[in-house]
Amino acid sequence: MRPKIFIVADWYVPGYKAGGLITALSNLADFIGGAFTLFIFTRDRDLTDKSPYADVPRMNWESVGKARVLYTSDLSLRHVRKRIFEVMPDIIYLNSFFSTLTIKTLFLRKLGLLPDCAFVVAPRGELSPGALEIKSLKKTVYRDCALRTGLYSDVVWHASSALEGEHISTALRSQRGKPQLIHIASDLPSLDWLRATGRPSKGPKSAGARFLFLSRISPMKNLLFAIEMLRDLKGHVELDIFGPIDDQEYWKDCQKQFGSLPTNIVVRYRGMVPRQLVSTVALDYDFFLLPTLGENFGYVILEAMAAGCPVIVSDQTPWRHLAEQKVGWALPLDEIRLWRSVLQQCVDMEPEAYATLSLRARAFVEEWATATNRGDETVQLFRRALERKSQGNHPSSLGESRG
Repeated sequence: MRPKIFIVADWYVPGYKAGGLITALSNLADFIGGAFTLFIFTRDRDLTDKSPYADVPRMNWESVGKARVLYTSDLSLRHVRKRIFEVMPDIIYLNSFFSTLTIKTLFLRKLGLLPDCAFVVAPRGELSPGALEIKSLKKTVYRDCALRTGLYSDVVWHASSALEGEHISTALRSQRGKPQLIHIASDLPSLDWLRATGRPSKGPKSAGARFLFLSRISPMKNLLFAIEMLRDLKGHVELDIFGPIDDQEYWKDCQKQFGSLPTNIVVRYRGMVPRQLVSTVALDYDFFLLPTLGENFGYVILEAMAAGCPVIVSDQTPWRHLAEQKVGWALPLDEIRLWRSVLQQCVDMEPEAYATLSLRARAFVEEWATATNRGDETVQLFRRALERKSQGNHPSSLGESRG
């Protein structure tokens, strides 16, 4: 009998505004749905939406791909507990550190009101230094209190990269001396990437450069920085912005900067893009620009490269060796001159040089996605959680204790 995993996530398909979280879970279900029985407890509406999804049944377990999904607006402790007992899972998989759904589920466990099962927590980048700097006081107080009171004790931590593993280990400093298990399992590739890499090559680059910013509009994604980096560029420059407006005040600050840009810089807001169309949209642009404060994985980065769109990102993502691979650049946020130099290089780049860069970006994604059976890493994550539970939560006996 396949082990049952009860997945708690604020958003899931058909939503797309929450970006990488939804993509990560959808791909996870595709990859491991044959090894485990998956139940996903999630909200009945997308990020920032006031109304539920149209034509999506609510309050019942519905078959969606290889998982059963319950869409609901009832996020009460009583309802969370009821649904967990309905499933009687072997593992509860929490996809956030700070989400109220995660907190409620762990609170129920702390009170002894849940069945005995293993717990896996995926912070999804929330414990990166950049993320913790936003609303830092509130986050620091909660993190320290929650860790010291044992709310997150005896869980397996899921890191999507070695970089996120380092961030999780640092954030758990208030539990020094207590055994931790951080398991690194990369987020999983999408078949859409391989379809995108198989398309005909992009047309020649025109004079100047068309940049694409596609992400949530929030301080974390650092759109204001991107606008400022474009300000002094020479030549024709376009920046098209796609993504949900997650922070209205931040968006107002961005809009104020648009009017002060020189006439050779054109900035437009293009609205939102469903997740399955990201690579299609990227086909129309020369470069993807994302000076993010931190990404635990960065699906949109790979989606852009799959379309042959070289990327310029911060060095706060797992994709840190882009220049060496000749597929883009990963730049420190404090090196302003370097950012402007690279962006000017993009504007001035000749079509022949660009064509080579574009083809290498596609090849990079194809090679990464097909290099190994990455689903095995995720299967092992949940197998280890079950093993740890059966051995009495002693990660040292598994040979991979950190923190």
